[in-house]
Amino acid sequence: MSGREPGSFERVLDAEGVLVYRIEGISMLPLLRQKRDIVVITKPQGRLKKYDVALYRRQTGNYVLHRVVKVTDSGYVIRGDNLFFDETDITDNEIVGVLSRFRRRGREYSVNALSYRLYARLWVGTYRLRRFLRLAKGFLTEGLWVHLRRKLKRK
Repeated sequence: MSGREPGSFERVLDAEGVLVYRIEGISMLPLLRQKRDIVVITKPQGRLKKYDVALYRRQTGNYVLHRVVKVTDSGYVIRGDNLFFDETDITDNEIVGVLSRFRRRGREYSVNALSYRLYARLWVGTYRLRRFLRLAKGFLTEGLWVHLRRKLKRK
């Protein structure tokens, strides 16, 4: 999800108590799909927990919707479901809201549903395997191709 005018999401949450918008960006694939899924964000009630999807504002002013993968004493480690790098030291002051539900093709899904909770745990739990497979795929497709091109040029 990409950013909007700094402070705009906070103003909506303060006035309405809820923020509803269509997703932009691909960082939360496969859970949330760009320009198709609609998310419902509420204000957090206390500290976030591992597996929560947090809406936060970066120091650049951009808003980001990513998953909490670790809770620390000073803040959070957060990562997009479709990304392989962590953002560390995200503090409670940067957190604007938390995903409470989302809509896809007219159907609404709650983050409290068992199927969603299982998905979140499975997705975070398989991070290292998914990262390895992505690197292996990159090597096998791009790396092997580069290797073969070099061999062909020598002949």
